[in-house]
Amino acid sequence: MSYVGAPFAHDLFVSYSHGTGADGHGVLRPWSESFVRELERELRADHRLRHPLSLFMDVRTQAGHGVDPMTGLTAQLKQQIGDSALLVVLMSPDYLGSRKWCALERETWLDRQKALALPVEGRIAVVRILPTDEPWPAALCDDTGEPLVGFAFHDDSAGVARPLGWTELRDGFGSVFQRALLGLVGRLTHKLVSLRVQLDERRAAEADARKLQAPDGHSIYLHGRASQRKAWEDAAQALVNHGFAVVPGDPDPEFDDPQLLMAMRQQRVATLVDCDALLLLGTPDGRALDVDLLAVGRHDRHSARARSQRLLPCGVLDTVGAPIATVVRKATARNLQAEWLDGTQPPWPPRVQQWLAGQGAWQESRP
Repeated sequence: MSYVGAPFAHDLFVSYSHGTGADGHGVLRPWSESFVRELERELRADHRLRHPLSLFMDVRTQAGHGVDPMTGLTAQLKQQIGDSALLVVLMSPDYLGSRKWCALERETWLDRQKALALPVEGRIAVVRILPTDEPWPAALCDDTGEPLVGFAFHDDSAGVARPLGWTELRDGFGSVFQRALLGLVGRLTHKLVSLRVQLDERRAAEADARKLQAPDGHSIYLHGRASQRKAWEDAAQALVNHGFAVVPGDPDPEFDDPQLLMAMRQQRVATLVDCDALLLLGTPDGRALDVDLLAVGRHDRHSARARSQRLLPCGVLDTVGAPIATVVRKATARNLQAEWLDGTQPPWPPRVQQWLAGQGAWQESRP
């Protein structure tokens, strides 16, 4: 489980080099593992992240948190990396010199994001634990080729560079380390929260697209005016006979009182939130359709979309033909993202079904 949710099983993956020397001892490993423990502890201090947060690194001392040494390391590590929402790099000369593992981790993560059609900008945090001289990989640089600013986590004051808290490791990190860590935690938390919102919207859009492509079960808001009740009732009955649920139960009344008109529009938006599509009834009164295109097809629909975060496709159901289907009016509808649907020749409800399926397919194909 992760805080950001599907398609990610982990919120963060920490990539670092052990700094292994000739004796096989990982010089940087103890500090790095302690850093990750402190990072996780501070992230969990936020009540939103406390329980669902999942942080992964390639070696953990706690059972169930690392790669199983009894399975294929590379395949399992690739899966864990790809399932991580953010990449945290502990930058050091050893990291840049790790042409195999660190580079493999980075490229695996990048490839997975590409497959998911998710941008990586703003989702890589570089923690500078030691100064570096070698050029950085392109993924860790900005558009001009300059290394990302990242987060400074090394101290040069003694004439030699060491990661913050290097000499305090056995007794616990001090205040300088903790202040730097809180700065990093604040930025990571913001990224996780905003990414969760983006993914929630994406998941909702995917569900909406699947529903629009389903063969039945759609709810249609059929907007028509009370002065055209007969045309509205005929259109509503045809839709119901084809399996659509139609709301509201009557055409909209026409008010001159601004307060009554505003109350009706508020009710319309509240109803639209739960609908799959909006159809504007096109009757011989072309001027009324012009008003409805703007007031209902644009303003009210956009208000409902802002609440529901759904596509809510809009169409003009033309029951008249040439008298209202002028070039200008059809172009205006198109500019307002309203499809012009021919309802002059029965059976026309299957065309509404095809239109909804096409809208769902278009939504699903969007990156």
